[in-house]
Amino acid sequence: MKLNAGEIVEHAVRRQNVNISELSRRMKVNRRTLYNWFQQKSLNADVICGIGEVINYDFSKDFNEELETNKLKSKERVLNAKINKEYGSQESVYYWMEKYISLLEDYKKLLQKSSYESNYENINRKQND
Repeated sequence: MKLNAGEIVEHAVRRQNVNISELSRRMKVNRRTLYNWFQQKSLNADVICGIGEVINYDFSKDFNEELETNKLKSKERVLNAKINKEYGSQESVYYWMEKYISLLEDYKKLLQKSSYESNYENINRKQND
């Protein structure tokens, strides 16, 4: 009988003599979440790696294929983050440019309003004289 992913992880946790409450605290999840994971047929590679890190256990023997796929996805995420960082700095330039233009437009409206009010006061003075 083949064990599901959750059972494999649970057995590793038990073999390492790690307290479930301590594990849940260090993983920043609820104890119930851990028990639910232990019942899952498959688990996210990030969850497996996170538990392995906390309990000091290498799951690569148990989940070789899943973890290899996760490594490739991680490398892709790092590459995308670098690209987004470069684009993000350009985008921030555009953000500030738009902000500057918006402020200039508001300033222009304020000047026009001020000019209009000033002209209106001058007209009223001339009419009253």
